Amino acid sequence: MTKSTANLISALGHPFLLLPLVLAWLTILKVGFEAAWPTLAAIFICIVVMVVFLYFKKKKGEISNWDVSVRKERASNIYRPILLLTLVAASALYFLGQPFIGDTLFFGLLMLVCYAINAKIKVSQHTVMGYYVSFLVLPVHFWIGLGLLAFAPFIGWSRIVLGRHKKIEVLVGTIVGVIFGVLHWILFDYRLDWWLVPHPPNGL
Repeated sequence: MTKSTANLISALGHPFLLLPLVLAWLTILKVGFEAAWPTLAAIFICIVVMVVFLYFKKKKGEISNWDVSVRKERASNIYRPILLLTLVAASALYFLGQPFIGDTLFFGLLMLVCYAINAKIKVSQHTVMGYYVSFLVLPVHFWIGLGLLAFAPFIGWSRIVLGRHKKIEVLVGTIVGVIFGVLHWILFDYRLDWWLVPHPPNGL
């Protein structure tokens, strides 16, 4: 894999792009576009807040790059802000009567686990999200989910080629993403016939 190809794959698999697009699509499938706007707004606001936050951190020289590739920088610049935003988003969804509170808190748990792992090793968030969103989509549309699942290893490999992560960090990201993806399917989307017919998700 060339660096130009790795850059393209890494950009397409960036958590700030891949995750909100998948969540927005699944939200619309679940409740319809008109009823989905509070959740879509929450997703959009969270992403914008994180981008603006990282922009000013980068401008002040407090982070090395947009990916926050230095492990020690991640606790205060990635995990803590995301955990706070997750709690705020879950609270907003609760008061707005949206059906995605459990899924939002589950995502917070995923981030909390990654935060804990970060104390020892810099887990690849690109890889975590690549696998995680695949399992969110699989119960809804098998072939799209399978395509995302097939794409996920390339996301991980692109991070190695670009020198952002070591192989062990991508491997840990794979394990975490798969475990939480499967757990989400069991808790929120389990159906015996999920692989036969596309279904709208029970929750996100």
